[in-house]
Amino acid sequence: MPSHLYLSPHLDDVVLSCGGLIAQQTAAGESVSVLTVCAGDAPPGPLSSFAHELHARWGEAEAPIASRRAEDRVACGRLDASVIHFDIPDAVYRRGDGGEVLYSSERAIFSLINPQEADLELRLAHLLKEACPTATRLYCPLVIGGHVDHRLTRRAAEGLSRQLWYYQDLPYAARGGHIPPDLGLPNGIKATWPLSSGEIDAWAAATATYRSQLSTFWSDVAALHRELRDFHDAGGGIRILAPEGVDLL
Repeated sequence: MPSHLYLSPHLDDVVLSCGGLIAQQTAAGESVSVLTVCAGDAPPGPLSSFAHELHARWGEAEAPIASRRAEDRVACGRLDASVIHFDIPDAVYRRGDGGEVLYSSERAIFSLINPQEADLELRLAHLLKEACPTATRLYCPLVIGGHVDHRLTRRAAEGLSRQLWYYQDLPYAARGGHIPPDLGLPNGIKATWPLSSGEIDAWAAATATYRSQLSTFWSDVAALHRELRDFHDAGGGIRILAPEGVDLL
């Protein structure tokens, strides 16, 4: 049973947002698992033009999920964390009851969960209940930036009615992003874990393993490393919203 279980909406979110803290935890002998919610293959059938646009941006002609899962295993392995991959497809691949694309643009994926996905939220909550031991510290995204899959992850996690440790979603938290008003800031205690230079380096190196995603957010690895270090230094460490009344050690 892991001491820490991080919920990652996509195959990179937790390592990008919390990789330095994970490096610190595993170096201290604590066990860590990263559970990615939207790690499933695209369903059969043609992809939307938006999905094709993203694949081109990622340097992949076909659905790149298998290679992204491989990247995730390597990235988490660099931090000595184990991985769990759910089979739910990314929002850009999901369709409605009539076969229509539910999220067909950049604007759509940074919006509310489509009403047709109410059953998906319930299914995810059930899967999380089965996969998340009650004695494990459970980390959940705050949904800074408002991505629909981050919303789905947080809402399903909150449906478990258990203590959650909320992390800031990078890179959105470093670029002026906000938590959507409909979700709001949960109650909790603001806690900060300073990282060593080596832990920041490990964080950046693990994040750089997601080669398919680098060009989406940074010009090169040096720019990635700089943004992570600047974000850490601006806040004095990795900032987590912890449940009230818990031991922060």
